[in-house]
Amino acid sequence: MAITATTLSAACGLTDLTVTVASATGITAPNFTAGTGITWLLVDQEFMLVMGVSGTVINVLRGQNGTGQAAHVNGAQVQIGLPGDFAAIGEWLGSSMTVKQTEGAINWPAIFLSGSADAIPAGVAGFYVVKTAGVDAMTLAAPTAAQEGNIIQIWSDTTNAHTLTATSLLANGTALKTTATFPAFRGAGLTLRVCNLVYHVMSNGASAGVVVLT
Repeated sequence: MAITATTLSAACGLTDLTVTVASATGITAPNFTAGTGITWLLVDQEFMLVMGVSGTVINVLRGQNGTGQAAHVNGAQVQIGLPGDFAAIGEWLGSSMTVKQTEGAINWPAIFLSGSADAIPAGVAGFYVVKTAGVDAMTLAAPTAAQEGNIIQIWSDTTNAHTLTATSLLANGTALKTTATFPAFRGAGLTLRVCNLVYHVMSNGASAGVVVLT
């Protein structure tokens, strides 16, 4: 089975044991005795094991394969597959939390942001796509020493001037900055890398325009 995708049709809280999806196609209830019908969901960067299916309401075990349990917004991407389909992704998710990482061909799932004040997990490697219809006033707290070398990408998929506040952490080679303001174009974005407890800007913008650091 190849990996397929849907989205959450309702927000999923930190401790919820069910998720509601737009389409349950490809999601099956498992028979653990026979070893059949076992389905994994990957929501943002959290693996979930499907335990039961009732229409589009899916019973799950959260935080599987060494991934962290987290809240997920309505509209977050859900990838669906068999255990073997996610082997390479599971290896990457595990290695992305370490200081050093060896990369080959990677399927880096997007984490959709659709709120008005999304808090991006501090220092955790990830690829974030802003889908907010209005302006998303994002925040990014300080990284820890264990997150040295991690890379965070944040890109806009809407025509809004989103902002990212990371107090005294954004660096552009001269002085520390506190705010990044995205141009109101799809495709605008930043790539940040944790270095010496500071988020260094590795790349800034695209053909859409440059993110302004202040």
